[in-house]
Amino acid sequence: MDRESKLYKFRRRLQTIAHKIFSDETMSKFYYRIVLHKNLNLENPQSFNEKLQWYKLNYFPNNHLVVQCADKYLVRDYVESKGLGKYLTTLLGYWDDAREIEWDELPDKFMLKCNHGCAYNILCSNKKEFDMKKATKQLNKWMKEDFGVYNIEIHYSKILPRKIICEEYLGDVITDYKFYCFNGDPQFFYISYDLIHDRQAQIGFFNIDGSKLPLGRDDYKNIEEVKLPEYYDEMFNVAKILSKDFPFVRVDFFLA
Repeated sequence: MDRESKLYKFRRRLQTIAHKIFSDETMSKFYYRIVLHKNLNLENPQSFNEKLQWYKLNYFPNNHLVVQCADKYLVRDYVESKGLGKYLTTLLGYWDDAREIEWDELPDKFMLKCNHGCAYNILCSNKKEFDMKKATKQLNKWMKEDFGVYNIEIHYSKILPRKIICEEYLGDVITDYKFYCFNGDPQFFYISYDLIHDRQAQIGFFNIDGSKLPLGRDDYKNIEEVKLPEYYDEMFNVAKILSKDFPFVRVDFFLA
């Protein structure tokens, strides 16, 4: 295990312990101070970031639809209920335990995910070279984790039952469009490339018309302009439908 992995594992352990000792509000203020170097005002939130923290603590955990749509398995039912099932990635299987996976029945390429958090993903681009034992061990390790405690996103803690899902392989490099929507009204989006490699991606924030927003992220290489894809209007309209039930939500699309 490299130094970065050890530090990550140690941080996760500390976060779990801290969650048992301190309140969700206290931990949110602590993380906010670390990331943004500001004090978090939850009594009278003014900035978008402050309102997101209030929203996360007071709205998300108590809204069954938020919990459903954070669930990478049950969100499919929500999308289907809106008549938009054709946009879902093909589901190849789902299990309660990685030891139940029948590897012989899966195609040569696929994506494995846990439904109860983020970055619980394993990509298989060639089953002949894929380490199934290692994947089984990793998936079942993730299944035991309570993702909601790490960054005080308690709605993830309410995702039950936890499941492993397998979806179709979309390609070696995916373009990701993320629409930020308020009560069914997409206001801006960001786009990232080279999604498979995640933090090596290029990223940019844009207005709905494609013009650049004065926003960025230090951990990404920012792009200054974007050519809107052929399916942009279709993505925009689908985002409007899927976001109508939420005061704020982000709706994501993959283009392979």
